[in-house]
Amino acid sequence: MLACVSLLLAGCLTPSDADEWTPHGEALEPVKVNDFTLMSSEGTEWTYSEQAANTTLAIAFLFTNCLDICPIVTYNMKWVKSQLSQDELNKTTFLTITVDPWRDNVSVLHDWKTGTNSTWNHLTSSSNDSEHPSMLALQDVWVNFGVGLTIEEYDANNATTTNNSSARHHPDDYTINHETGTILVDRFGNQRVWWGDNDWILDLFLEDLRYLNTL
Repeated sequence: MLACVSLLLAGCLTPSDADEWTPHGEALEPVKVNDFTLMSSEGTEWTYSEQAANTTLAIAFLFTNCLDICPIVTYNMKWVKSQLSQDELNKTTFLTITVDPWRDNVSVLHDWKTGTNSTWNHLTSSSNDSEHPSMLALQDVWVNFGVGLTIEEYDANNATTTNNSSARHHPDDYTINHETGTILVDRFGNQRVWWGDNDWILDLFLEDLRYLNTL
């Protein structure tokens, strides 16, 4: 009995123990994260299996031309990060991935990261060529995380037409509509919790993250 209590206090929970957990955010079927490599805002390659191995991952899908909810999510992430102890930080990876690689190149993401003082990696494609391996890798990430993405193009009369994320041509005048949130991934690489962009409750998000850090 004492041994069991000690294990629980030490945070030595197994994946089967976690099956009984009900998160504050929306519980996800544990979809495995496929390994991926994208370009960071620092101009270097970032690989999931190397940079986030054995950590809890908090990942947000945003774009810099979004002037309403995306800055709020970024500052929410900053607050959560600021609440973690050094030991918790060592067990946690924060990440932002763009849903607008046609605008959000390395330079633009670097400026966004600096302007928001968001001290974690921001990822994009190394090319806006639709057939480039980096662009295809980014689209695979969107699919893996269930990112619903549409592109609204504006014509000369300011009317809109809609394409999905596999569109081959992107005009100069467009906006992005994306249906996703911030996703928490456990250290085993399973997507576990979804928080909608408009549904953040900071303390409860923090509790979900801290629970996953005990696994």
